[in-house]
Amino acid sequence: MKIQLENWRVINVNFSSIKGEPRENNSFDLSTGHFFPKEIKNSFGVGFEIEVKDKFFDLFVEAVFMFKLNDDITEEFKLSNFPKINAPAIAFPFLRAYVSNLTLQSGYDPVILPSINFVQFVKDKEESVKSEESAD
Repeated sequence: MKIQLENWRVINVNFSSIKGEPRENNSFDLSTGHFFPKEIKNSFGVGFEIEVKDKFFDLFVEAVFMFKLNDDITEEFKLSNFPKINAPAIAFPFLRAYVSNLTLQSGYDPVILPSINFVQFVKDKEESVKSEESAD
């Protein structure tokens, strides 16, 4: 089965400068998810939400990456690691470059997002969901 990144789009950006004193610390938060459009049998998407709180600004970016397969997507593929681990790992460097260029072209030091181990990221996310469910 051949899989390729077909396209990607930033669908929401919110960039705002901090008024007054700069923050002491920077922070970064990442959320991901995947989806399978019903009308396109050989395509799936990966979504990202990134929130950066820099010393001098706040940045929120929402982006969607679409992947295309040469065959129809099966239930086995939907349950595999590819949509939740491999595809985000392929897409994330494009988003890292976008954020770095956006911040640089906005007159600030470029924000270089950390590399993400998506195997560990998904494992941590699943453990967090299990602990929330057991707390209910």
